Amino acid sequence: MIVFLLVSTFHATPMNANQTVLFRAIYTQVPDTDPEYGQGAIERNEVPHREIEHFVWLIQVTAPADRAEWQRNLNAAVDAKHGSFRVVEATPDDVESVASGKITLQK
Repeated sequence: MIVFLLVSTFHATPMNANQTVLFRAIYTQVPDTDPEYGQGAIERNEVPHREIEHFVWLIQVTAPADRAEWQRNLNAAVDAKHGSFRVVEATPDDVESVASGKITLQK
């Protein structure tokens, strides 16, 4: 009976508790401003990330994740006079590269 209850408990545990979502965060710098504002905004949001191109980061966030909400979060962390973010879905290649360890994220 106790074994049955334990098994039932494990099956009732949500499997997505530790799942994550990968996004691309694309920063547009205002001319003649410090480009480090984009990196700083990513770091202030304390998410695993990696810059994969100039002003393009992969960010990993806890699921379920809303792309528009993360765009707002990043833009709230940088003054609009310095630049802004656009957040899009990561490509399948991005997801595979992170999953395989080809791209390692930092925090």
